[in-house]
Amino acid sequence: AVPRCKPLRHAYEKEIVLYAHFKGLDYFSTECVYAPHAYRGHARSLLKDLEATRASTVAALGHSGRRLAVAAEVATKTLGAC
Repeated sequence: AVPRCKPLRHAYEKEIVLYAHFKGLDYFSTECVYAPHAYRGHARSLLKDLEATRASTVAALGHSGRRLAVAAEVATKTLGAC
């Protein structure tokens, strides 16, 4: 298997949007209709609060998350269309 290259993995979303803007790339920010009720919003709020307290929180979580091993088969739900 060929590992995927993620050059903007360590960049924040604002930086990625600015990069797309200055490079003239198409970028759209449309929120899913189910997003306001999703659990992800609670997790995002928690991360923003942690980031306000310590600026390197998100980067540290991403670094530790990449070190975790994931099973070959992961049970997932079937996603619906937005």
